[in-house]
Amino acid sequence: MLKAIIFDVDGVLVDSMYFQADAWAKAFGEAGITIDREDIYELEGSNDARLIKTIFEKAGKEPEPEHFEQLPERKREALEFDSIKPFEGILDCLDELKRHFKLAMVSGSNRKTVGKIVDKFFSGYFEVIINGSDLERGKPDPDPYLKALEMLDLTKNECIVIENAPLGITAAKRAGLYCVAVASMLEPEKVQHADLVLEDHAALLDYLKSIIPEESHTSKVS
Repeated sequence: MLKAIIFDVDGVLVDSMYFQADAWAKAFGEAGITIDREDIYELEGSNDARLIKTIFEKAGKEPEPEHFEQLPERKREALEFDSIKPFEGILDCLDELKRHFKLAMVSGSNRKTVGKIVDKFFSGYFEVIINGSDLERGKPDPDPYLKALEMLDLTKNECIVIENAPLGITAAKRAGLYCVAVASMLEPEKVQHADLVLEDHAALLDYLKSIIPEESHTSKVS
């Protein structure tokens, strides 16, 4: 029986990937590396350290120790945070879901960024919040989702994951979880390794509403 829904954040709950990608592009540009938004979209969900290592590798370079501190800080400074908003309908949907399921958030973004997003939009919604600073191994390793399961105190068969990024889907599947993907930033074929692929957020909202138990819609008299 389904007892919890675990959400990725960027590209699932908040429409932020465009701004996240541009901020990373500015940060890497200052380090002499040119990237485009697609480079970040394909790495979305990984923690800062893994993302930096991967981008440097693709550029044929080796990151210096200071890059792991300076680049995320520069990215945070460049991020147009005030432009980030929840996807339309998400908050109303979460209002309904939290009455019937435990809700968890698993993000690859660092603690500061996730904290700002939670404080601004999602205070009180999520019982468990995992960010990219919490674990050494982030997505695509299964550790973030396994940690969420542990904190929820539930089994794999009692939870589903909502993702939008290839690395996040891989992490969820490696953790043995059923994964629903919304193709919000990448072509559907790049997220086909999910158990179910939805074409957009309208389809995601329909899906989430469909899993609320029928008896939950009728008020119960004690």
